[in-house]
Amino acid sequence: MGATLHRPSLKMNPKISVIIPCYNVEAYITRCLESVLQQTYTNLEVIIVNDGSTDNTDARIQPFTADNRVRYINQPNGGVSAARNVGIGVATGAYLAFVDSDDYLTLTMYDALVTAITASNADMAVCNYNLIYDTHTVMSYSQMKEQAVDIKEDIYGYFARFCACPKPNNYIWSRLYKTDIIKKSGVLFEQYPLADDTLFNFKLLPHLNKVTFISQGLYNYYQRESSNIYTVANKHNLATVYADVFDALEAYWKKWEFNDWLQVLPLRAFSCLRNVYFYARLAGLADKEITECVIDGFNNRNIKKYLLGGDS
Repeated sequence: MGATLHRPSLKMNPKISVIIPCYNVEAYITRCLESVLQQTYTNLEVIIVNDGSTDNTDARIQPFTADNRVRYINQPNGGVSAARNVGIGVATGAYLAFVDSDDYLTLTMYDALVTAITASNADMAVCNYNLIYDTHTVMSYSQMKEQAVDIKEDIYGYFARFCACPKPNNYIWSRLYKTDIIKKSGVLFEQYPLADDTLFNFKLLPHLNKVTFISQGLYNYYQRESSNIYTVANKHNLATVYADVFDALEAYWKKWEFNDWLQVLPLRAFSCLRNVYFYARLAGLADKEITECVIDGFNNRNIKKYLLGGDS
């Protein structure tokens, strides 16, 4: 059962900046924006970054710009990571949230997240999500309990339970962040074909103290065959992409001397391997292709050393 919503008073009703990058999503953007602007939590700054769409995405967005909460940025194509960084740069809300433009929200999502983060005095609130297929829906997919966790009390245990679990929830769109923590940390999105969102979250972890979780599925994650994962799997070696992202995380933690977090890198390496198999199968690759992908992509890379029990 989800937590009962208790709307904060106006004095405790901080603004949420919602960043929505979009590229050629004319079929989905209306549903997405309606679900954001119709939230029961109304103190929003909705930052739409149209990243050089060549279809009718702009025309679909235009009617929503009449809402004075909407800030519309139309820019040349630079990739989703760059678009999200533009949104972070102009955000003025006390909290920050991200939405993918082909997904949509349960209308009480931000009410619930603000209630949870305020009640727990947490740095970040995380909700569960639903997998939306054209033929069926999987409700509250990730295995989550209602709880607040001090992540620095047991770094390894936190990562094992919440990041490397059978059904992890490492997405940026299921979270409500405190904006000042992101801006003070200097963490931004890096341009990778895949896993740039999980890299962002893992780089941010050492800057956080407490995270609170909501078991209720409040974000609707739409599964479409034209989504990025299928494109990436057909154009790139997924294992190479994950090895590159792994190197970036290791380098960041070492550069800023987040040495306690280095102990979870073997777990992160394992979860990267699992993700390669999961997403490759989702994209239709055969088992032999996936094995060859892993052998080629992880060979002579730091991630392989961690998988084999060593370090770099």
